Amino acid sequence: MKYFKKTTVLTEKPDDINVVIMGRKTWESIPEKFRPLPGRINCVLTRDKNFEDEWCVSFNSLDSCLKDIENMKNIWKVFIIWGAQIYNQVLKDSRLEKIYLTQVKWDFGCDVFFDGVPENFQQESCSEAINEWWIEFQFDVWKQK
Repeated sequence: MKYFKKTTVLTEKPDDINVVIMGRKTWESIPEKFRPLPGRINCVLTRDKNFEDEWCVSFNSLDSCLKDIENMKNIWKVFIIWGAQIYNQVLKDSRLEKIYLTQVKWDFGCDVFFDGVPENFQQESCSEAINEWWIEFQFDVWKQK
């Protein structure tokens, strides 16, 4: 979480801010005491036209969200942070510049999966393996060729 927070909060200029985009289920999975994610504009994508939450901005599509973000001032970066459907949609989008991928070397018996890094990306960096408890993971950054 420390790496995630640092990556999604830090900006080049003090007046800039980053945007995090996530699906509604992801938003609701964040414990209320941690919502909104501080130091970032929190955007939630949902098909539920009645969804409202005072701590985030909601949109019915990724395109409408990105159009609104284009009109905002002082935005440094936009991060898609969770949601398999959103991830897999964005992987096909030509505007995607980088992928920050945490590789967790453990089988959690998941039922939702990331489609994988597209062929038009190359690895920019890779951390050494980190072990916490019994779980090994690493942080990779992929950049569009």
